[in-house]
Amino acid sequence: MHFKKLLLVVSCIFFSYSYLFAQNNQVVIEKVMAGELISDLLLPLGKMQQMAIENSPLLKYHNSQVLISQLRIKAERRDWMNTLDFEASARYGLFDNLLITEDLNTESSTSTTEQTRYSVGVSLKIPLSKIIDRTNLKQAKAEFDKYRYQQLSSERELRQLVVVQYNNVLMCYKSVEVRNKAFGVLNIHLNSVEKDYVSGKIDIAEFSRVHDINMNAELELERAKIELISSIQVLNEIVGKPVTLKN
Repeated sequence: MHFKKLLLVVSCIFFSYSYLFAQNNQVVIEKVMAGELISDLLLPLGKMQQMAIENSPLLKYHNSQVLISQLRIKAERRDWMNTLDFEASARYGLFDNLLITEDLNTESSTSTTEQTRYSVGVSLKIPLSKIIDRTNLKQAKAEFDKYRYQQLSSERELRQLVVVQYNNVLMCYKSVEVRNKAFGVLNIHLNSVEKDYVSGKIDIAEFSRVHDINMNAELELERAKIELISSIQVLNEIVGKPVTLKN
C-alpha cells in the first residue's frame, strides 16, 4: 500500500515536471518565432559552464578521489611522526654541586643543596626500512597527482562540451529563423496562387505544386523547432539544470 502511494507521488512529480518543462519549451519557441534572440533566452555561457562543473557526477567522483589521496598522504606523514619520541622528567632532592674557583692554587670543593631538576629529550625510533624505502608516501603523492590531473582534464572537456552544445543550440535557432522566413514567403505566395486558381488564371496542377512546396516548408519548420527543443534539452542534461531564463 505504501509502495503504491510512493509510486503515485513520484509519478505526479514526474508528470508535473514534464508538463512544466514542455510548457517552458513552448514559451521559448513562441518567443523565437516572435523574433527574440535565443541568446537572450539562455543563461550566459560562462554561468552554464560553472553549473555543469558543479553538477557533474564525474567531477564529484574525481573530487572524492582527490580528497581520499590527500588523506592518504596525511596518513603516511603521520606514520613518520609516530617514530618521534619525546621524554620529559622532573626530579626533586639533594644534589652535589662541584665548586671550582679561578685561583689555580685553590682546591675544588663540593656542596650539597636541595634542588628540583628538569630534563627534556627527543629520540627517533625509525626502522631502517622506513629510511631507505618511502614507497607508500611516493605512491600516495603520485595518486594525488593522477586524480588531480584527471579532474582538471574532465573539467576542460566538460567546458568544451558545453560550448559545443551551446553552438548547436545557436545553429538550430538559426535554422528555425531561416525556415520561418522561407515559410512566411511561401505562405504569401500560396495565398496569391490560390486566388489565381479561384479566378481561373492557373490550373489545378500548378496550384497543387505550390501547395506541396508550402506544406514541405511547414514540415521543415516544425522539424527545425523540434531540433531546437532537443538541443536545449541536451544542454540541460549537460549542465544539470534548466538553461533557459525564467519567463
